[in-house]
Amino acid sequence: MNEQMQEAEYALINALGTIVAAIGATPDLTIPDNLKDGLGITGNALQAAGSALDANISDGLDAIGGGTQAFGNSLVIYGSIAQCSDEENLRAIIIGNSLQALGGSLSLHSGLISAERNRAVALSVIGNLLQIAGNSLQAVSTIFQLNQTVDDKKSGQINFTGSWVQAVGASLSFLAALDQVDSGEG
Repeated sequence: MNEQMQEAEYALINALGTIVAAIGATPDLTIPDNLKDGLGITGNALQAAGSALDANISDGLDAIGGGTQAFGNSLVIYGSIAQCSDEENLRAIIIGNSLQALGGSLSLHSGLISAERNRAVALSVIGNLLQIAGNSLQAVSTIFQLNQTVDDKKSGQINFTGSWVQAVGASLSFLAALDQVDSGEG
């Protein structure tokens, strides 16, 4: 299998993970909280897998960024399931979302310095920027929750928005990878 196809498959896994997690973060869904939590954990596991697999076939800042994102997803999972105090769990989730944003920032570099100026590069840059913004919103919502700066409903709305912004970004990143497969570019 060629590298472009692998990148597209790993981007698809990541995009599906962000969508699953975003569904779990949607407050108006009438599904039990434990199912929503399970969707968040499953979504983050898929994101971690997609990012780690992509990091394995990447090099430079892309590899470091993918590994950082995978580690961030793992911390979000840990914060969701660890038998710790609420404060410790929230801190793990904040750090995890922040690491995902940092990893996205590192991965953004290759698109910004690319000599190519085509749809795939544009989709990749925009997708990374949206994922960075989404992860940052999720980190901020958890900081608000930890510090009780805003009520839980407002914090949940910020998390919901961040989750879906990240999902749109990951979907655009998948389309960028797919565009490279279609055009035969690397």
